[in-house]
Amino acid sequence: MSKQTFQLGNEPIKPLFFKMAIPIILGLIVGGLYNIVDAYFVTKGVNEFAMGGVSVVFPIQMAVFAIAGLIGAGTSSIVARLLGAKDLEQAQKTAMSGIWMALILSAVLIPVLLLFGAHFLANNVSDELRPYATDFLYPIIYSTPIIMLLSALNDLVRAEGKMQFLMLSILLSSILNIIFDPIAIYVLDLGVMGVALATILAQSISLALMLYFYLNNKTYVKLNFKIFDFSLERTVNIISLGLPIFFSHFGIALMIFIVNLVLFSNLENSDHIISAYGLNGRLYMFFIFPMIGMTIAYQTICGFNYGANQFDRVKQSTNFAVIVTSIYCTVISVIMLSFAQPIFRLFSDDPMMIQEGIHIVKYSYLGFAVTGATGLFAIYFQAIGKALPAFLLSILKTYLLIIPGLLIVPIVFDVTKIWWVFPISDIITFVISLAFIAIAFKHLSVKSNDQLSFSN
Repeated sequence: MSKQTFQLGNEPIKPLFFKMAIPIILGLIVGGLYNIVDAYFVTKGVNEFAMGGVSVVFPIQMAVFAIAGLIGAGTSSIVARLLGAKDLEQAQKTAMSGIWMALILSAVLIPVLLLFGAHFLANNVSDELRPYATDFLYPIIYSTPIIMLLSALNDLVRAEGKMQFLMLSILLSSILNIIFDPIAIYVLDLGVMGVALATILAQSISLALMLYFYLNNKTYVKLNFKIFDFSLERTVNIISLGLPIFFSHFGIALMIFIVNLVLFSNLENSDHIISAYGLNGRLYMFFIFPMIGMTIAYQTICGFNYGANQFDRVKQSTNFAVIVTSIYCTVISVIMLSFAQPIFRLFSDDPMMIQEGIHIVKYSYLGFAVTGATGLFAIYFQAIGKALPAFLLSILKTYLLIIPGLLIVPIVFDVTKIWWVFPISDIITFVISLAFIAIAFKHLSVKSNDQLSFSN
């Protein structure tokens, strides 16, 4: 077993957590900067309505990420535990099952998305935003195989603990995006379509890098397409363990879709609000990325040590990760609630868009301080292979609280009250998730005590 994989079960938790988290956080921050730079070029290089056009079709793009996450997260969760248990043969078979699933689903998704996208653009987008939405959507749909395969390979190197490979992949894609965007907009004059093409080209180059790592034996799990073993049990396990990530990502897509639809249906001039909401979403994602990096590091450490029956390390990693993410989220909340206006002015000179953005930010970050801990509690159950509680916690906030709230509030109250749904949902989700993890830790203590009794 490689030195990096061996360290997952032996190195002290605190330095191990930061050693694994910092590289991917740096990579994700660059990725987040791409989203910010991308929003800047879209609003400044084209116009505010271009941001709205990108925003209304973002849910479709996010749905593709959700399916990619379903396969990648489910596969990596199993592979990490198999590596911890030193079952190399099954780890290899599981990895290739995930890669084949990604490729097969890509072929199915493209025609489905093309049909849905055409219907969506014709019926749910204003005349002002439709040209920008169209230019952005179709290139993204055709790039589905690139997104799916790159996600699968990235998740597999994460399962091995090789965070430097994952960091290089993310950094390369993000940096190239930042370089290609202004070229596409200002030099080639491609507008919003250029932004989409820049993203696809950057992801393609990043995929080529990952394939180089795999095909040159730089990874523990090999890329062997001769392995085509779709056992029912393995496929069900991949899907069931990937469902929390899928529902999390797809829930974001559905939530954004419903917000845009509610605004479009209930307000005569919703384009500025939709554009402001889209820009706020880019900012929100920028702040979420470091938290995702911490969560990925935690999931890898937790899953490996649970598979190796080192339950004390599972507890230590959970407690430490909760503390770190909670501090981070609290700091971000204070920054955004205090400096929303100057931040929005960096992207737009439109007074109406700035005003709407400040209003949306005020509610988006009221409950942000607890979102880090809430996400970790759900990931804990995924990391240890408990699909049902992971699934329940992953759907709680978005599907059981936010989406029903977004549909009910415009009927009972004024449509502008929908923003209250977000902080209320954050708090309720945190309280319920905390109860779940408290019960889980009691069971973990029992397993740890039984293990000690057996060894004595």
